[in-house]
Amino acid sequence: MKKIEGYAAELMKDIIYDGESVLEIEGKRYHITFFEEPETTVNEDIETDPELKGKLIQAKREIKDGHVFSTVDVLKMIDRGEI
Repeated sequence: MKKIEGYAAELMKDIIYDGESVLEIEGKRYHITFFEEPETTVNEDIETDPELKGKLIQAKREIKDGHVFSTVDVLKMIDRGEI
C-alpha cells in the first residue's frame, strides 16, 4: 500500500469524488478501481448476526447433503417466488 499525503492526496480525492476511473498520465491510460475496506470482517458479521449465521450453517448442511443449485436454478426459484 502506498500512503498518499498533501497535494497528491487532494488530487486523488478529487478524482474519487468525480467518479473517474480512467486517467491519462504522460500519454498512458490507467484504469483505477476504488473500494473501501469493510468496517467489519465476515467472521465478525456472522458472530453478531444470528440470522446470517443460521443461513450459513443451513447452506453448509445442504451442500454436505448434496443439495446444490446452479445459478440458473436459483434464478428460476426466485422467479417462481420460492426463495
